[in-house]
Amino acid sequence: MAFVITDPCIDTTDQACVSVCPVDCIHFEEGADKMLYINPAECIDCGACQPACPVSAIFPEGDVPADQAHFTEINALWFEDPAAARAKVGGGSAPAAAPAAPAAGEAAPAASEASAAEITADSEAAAAATPAPPAAAPSGEAMPAPPPKPKTAPAGTYKYGENGVEGKCAICGTYVIKGGVPYGRKSVLCPDDAKKQTAYLEAQGRR
Repeated sequence: MAFVITDPCIDTTDQACVSVCPVDCIHFEEGADKMLYINPAECIDCGACQPACPVSAIFPEGDVPADQAHFTEINALWFEDPAAARAKVGGGSAPAAAPAAPAAGEAAPAASEASAAEITADSEAAAAATPAPPAAAPSGEAMPAPPPKPKTAPAGTYKYGENGVEGKCAICGTYVIKGGVPYGRKSVLCPDDAKKQTAYLEAQGRR
């Protein structure tokens, strides 16, 4: 059973989960994707990503809310057909339907009239899509600063969730909770194995 990224990740793409994943199975393409995806074939079900997510978008496959169950398929689809997965989360659009042929005895609209109608429709759509400019601040008052964007956890650090889980120990496989020792970039060691690893590396003749 794998973990699944769901709707709250859309337009957030916080990468804290990427930093704590011990097998690097969470991916997305910068500038093309609106959310991150977990590869179900690579996920080891360690649970390290779930508490790291700042928007609570990650669930075990069996606990995905019913109204977001389709994200289980979307996560897997991205690793086979990224364009199709993006279309399912709003990153693409279906082709427009072809105009119906005029009925017998009806004349087709003149080319100039059709062009004018298309131009008008495009202009209205563009106007609707253009965000309204921010309201000007009263005279003498400074505009409020925009809210800060969520920070991404730097590589090699861990963002602790409610349970403080960091991941599984890279040597013995036990869960490492808050207070564990960061090891490399994306895996952790329990305190006992961290001491053994340090002693091994510092032994005479080791580098």
